[in-house]
Amino acid sequence: MILKSIYAKLIATFLFILALSLAYYIIIFSITMHREVELSLARSTPVISALLDTELSHATIRDKSETAKARAEISRILSSLKTTLKADAIWIEDSNGQAILPANTPPLPPYSIGKLSPLTDDVLSADFLDDTSDKQILIFPIHLWGEQGRFMLVHTPLWPSLQILMDFLVPTAGTGLLIGLIVIPLIIRMLRPLKELEETVMTFATGDLSQRATPVHNDEIGKLSKTFNMMADNMEQMTRLRHELTANISHELRSPLTRIQMSEELARMNCEDEKFRQVLKHLDAISAEVEEMDGLIEEILKFSKLELNAQVGEIGACDVTASIAHLMHKNNPIIERKKLNIHESYSHDCVITCNYPMVNLALSNLISNALKFSSENGTISISTLSSTRTVIISIFNTYYRTLSKDELVSIFEPFARAEGENIPGTGLGLALVAKVVEQQGGTIGAENRKNGILFRLTLPRSIPPTTSLVAPENELQKRNAC
Repeated sequence: MILKSIYAKLIATFLFILALSLAYYIIIFSITMHREVELSLARSTPVISALLDTELSHATIRDKSETAKARAEISRILSSLKTTLKADAIWIEDSNGQAILPANTPPLPPYSIGKLSPLTDDVLSADFLDDTSDKQILIFPIHLWGEQGRFMLVHTPLWPSLQILMDFLVPTAGTGLLIGLIVIPLIIRMLRPLKELEETVMTFATGDLSQRATPVHNDEIGKLSKTFNMMADNMEQMTRLRHELTANISHELRSPLTRIQMSEELARMNCEDEKFRQVLKHLDAISAEVEEMDGLIEEILKFSKLELNAQVGEIGACDVTASIAHLMHKNNPIIERKKLNIHESYSHDCVITCNYPMVNLALSNLISNALKFSSENGTISISTLSSTRTVIISIFNTYYRTLSKDELVSIFEPFARAEGENIPGTGLGLALVAKVVEQQGGTIGAENRKNGILFRLTLPRSIPPTTSLVAPENELQKRNAC
């Protein structure tokens, strides 16, 4: 049977260890006591032999001339020895094998003697088998009436099997049971938080993302509960952001779709009135709206890939200063049209290893954002600063008002717009910048400055080892000006 519950596994493990411990101790204890009994018997045999010699030497009849008197005298001596030796039974066998029992002793019951083994040089021992409990017999050689005889002593071993069971196994088992009564409730108490965590996870898995575990102790289960809570917070936030993103995408797509639908209806009406020039005008509007939607969808796809940490572009070397200078030259028509004042201060040691297409996109979005929100005759200041580990890009542009602290953070969220802002755009530009910078292991922030906003972007010289972006070695050797 396979135990599925951790409670059952722990209890079964405890019982198994207890059983093994009992078996081990019983075996070791039995062997030890058996050896102790043998050593005790071996040490006592000289004393018993000396006692026999002493008692038998007091016999006044030293031959068989008076057989009845001799046997009666030996019988009285054996009665005294039985009391002294505390034996279960003793007797003497003469040279003819006839038994002499102690006085007033009933005849011996039927018995048999097991295999004889030497206990000392002249004393033998064996199992004494009768219809009662297990006993042991010791056989001592003696001289009786000038002939060889044997002194037989039957006794119960000091530690028989039943005595071992009663005096050792039962207390040990009782101790194990007592330990079990203490340990098992402790196990159940310690694992109760794990059961509660399981219930919380099951509820969370059914869709209730508000469920959180309650860490009881600062142990492994408590740390697991805290880790689960962190995961649950991230998943709940990701789900909320996904819902918000879906809602924002739906909102952003609904406006051009509505305009396309209206242009299509107007084009049909003009076709019926044969106003074909107006039809072409509405078709151009539809084409412009489709192009805008295509750009929006492309940015959404890029943002979605970045959200999934998917690789977009290639890893290579990028000269940040050269890239910014190239982008500024590319946007020169906008600069001239809005009559902007440009201030540039570049460090020429700004080569970094990065996902250069995405870094180029981030820089392009930052510059486009500065150009878009700067009013005519405004100012844009761009600088780069290099250090041994990072490259810092600062972009300042004039702006008509000061942003709140919340707005300085929210402008990096998808589809975020500053309050009262009516400049066209998808609202994904700065969100893409923030995501690219995050993947590169850098930082970005916005600050209010006099008459404008300063964006400061910090990029490491190389991509951190923990990044999910991977590229072949030959790509890392490229040196591209983004």
